[in-house]
Amino acid sequence: MIFEEAVGIYLAGSSHRSKQRDHYSLQRLLPHFGGRLVTELRRADVRSYIALRQAEGVKGSTIGRELRFFSAALNFVRLEHDRPDIGNPVQRLGLEVSEGRVRWITQDQASRLVEASEMYARRPHLACFIRLALNTGARKSELLKLTWSRVDRERRFFLLESEHTKSAKRRTVPLNDAALDALSVLRGWGRLNAPGNPWVFGHGGGRRITTFQTGFEGACERAGIDDYRIHDMRHTCASWLVMAGVPLMVVKDLLGHSSVTVTERYAHLAPDQIQSAVQRLLPF
Repeated sequence: MIFEEAVGIYLAGSSHRSKQRDHYSLQRLLPHFGGRLVTELRRADVRSYIALRQAEGVKGSTIGRELRFFSAALNFVRLEHDRPDIGNPVQRLGLEVSEGRVRWITQDQASRLVEASEMYARRPHLACFIRLALNTGARKSELLKLTWSRVDRERRFFLLESEHTKSAKRRTVPLNDAALDALSVLRGWGRLNAPGNPWVFGHGGGRRITTFQTGFEGACERAGIDDYRIHDMRHTCASWLVMAGVPLMVVKDLLGHSSVTVTERYAHLAPDQIQSAVQRLLPF
């Protein structure tokens, strides 16, 4: 069985929440492993791939993501298709990865970003999307696929079922006044311009908006904010919460992180809490 066959079996036989990311990983792995028998792959082959990607200037986290996809494919074929002859040269390779990007903006910058998104806009969707993302920490896909049936404005939350979240776990997302105001604006616009549309970010013909990439980049440029991505609004929300003194475990639950290890990347933003904690020790 060659590499392409193993990956094809994996993609066809398992559920995937990151198909686009898996496709990207596959495109990077193919030139190096394509056409090769998976039973003959060795750790030296994987190390050669790592060295090649590092020489191209690729981050360790990206290489790790590509190899996790490769590893999952090999494990799936070995277990589900009873192929004990297929090993996994990727496992326990010890690839070091970075802690991940933490890019956040101040509340003043956030206000400028919202104002810039309203400039030239014919619809309120982008500005409302930014306000919701910054005030809930929800992922882009969680917001863009949100339906009005899962929004409870009276009890101030919206519901994400397991199929809507990266962790495959249901969670409720609490709504503050700013988030509720953004939802009210979208609701009012929808009733006038897209009646009956079930999507929070819906427009004519029952359709929904699938991306804000171009508009968001333009708003960042007008607001004078460099190197800021849509996903960074999630980092911004988490950073604001930690700096406001919210415990990491609470931030973990609010944002739906898979483990507190993910949330710990923001711990450096709360040095005052650490200082306060040691002051509670009794003298002896």
